Amino acid sequence: MILSKSYHRTRESYKAIKRGVPQGSVLGPVLFVLFTADLPKYLGNKSYPIMYADDTVLVTSSKSTEDLDIQTFISVSMAQQYCSNNDLVFNAAKTKYLASGRLEDNLTEPPDLQRVNTVKHLGIMLDQSLSWNDHIDHLCSRLSTAIFALKRIKAVGTPEAVKAAYYALFEAHVRYAITLWGGSSGGNLNRVLVLQKRALRIMNGLQPQESCRETFKSFEILTVVSIYIIEVITYASKQNLPKISEVHGHNTRRPNNISLPAHRTTLYTKKPSFSGARFFNMLPENLKMCDSKTLKKRLTSSLINTTIYSFDEFFDAITTLF
Repeated sequence: MILSKSYHRTRESYKAIKRGVPQGSVLGPVLFVLFTADLPKYLGNKSYPIMYADDTVLVTSSKSTEDLDIQTFISVSMAQQYCSNNDLVFNAAKTKYLASGRLEDNLTEPPDLQRVNTVKHLGIMLDQSLSWNDHIDHLCSRLSTAIFALKRIKAVGTPEAVKAAYYALFEAHVRYAITLWGGSSGGNLNRVLVLQKRALRIMNGLQPQESCRETFKSFEILTVVSIYIIEVITYASKQNLPKISEVHGHNTRRPNNISLPAHRTTLYTKKPSFSGARFFNMLPENLKMCDSKTLKKRLTSSLINTTIYSFDEFFDAITTLF
């Protein structure tokens, strides 16, 4: 590989590079992905690797504490051996161990790894109980910073600039992974909604106690509740989940409804596929027959003209929304 360096517009002589790429180069992640593409095959069925550029997570699961300890130890050992075989550095100091589920208290962490209650992965804060409370704390902190920026921009910028800043600094963070954390609890969703209302009041010059329901509609901005509903419905519609007409051989009243699987835990109902299917089944029949792209457009055009603050408000408004 031949690369060159240049500083202050002065190009140095070309030199051959036997190893590595310039820091910050787009080549780095691409070459790393190609270089480690065989890791899942190497690990076999010992664990399920989730790989994004140089950020790798090994997921192991079992119904037995002993089996889970063994699988985890073997998976980590194999990952270390893989790195050694391929001249890579396994950085134990940056490797964290997070246990979740009913067996977590009885598990033994692998040697030289730090066990944590919360870990940040690709911008998402994961905690051992999957409550998403830590992620909401992190998100609200970033949204508060965005609100401060909106105040400054509002004082010197045009309405168009303020709205553009809202989408870039505020809503972009709200939308990120909302299908995961949005269904965690009504309290978590409401914490974000409170900050969103504060942002809208700043954008429209309202006092803290003034209602901003009309501001959402006039600015054509979706509430965080509406964003979550649209995203999970769209997600469920893309999953090719079995419809009732496919499950039952006889005619039914709502053949286009998604068949909801039986479950034993409340946590299961918070899955994006389940909650999305539940919302999907409440839609009019003509919407259920739309493809996912058309469905998302029609949902957005309807909800952007209605300020939805809670799931109950959405359920009550369905008959008039569509």
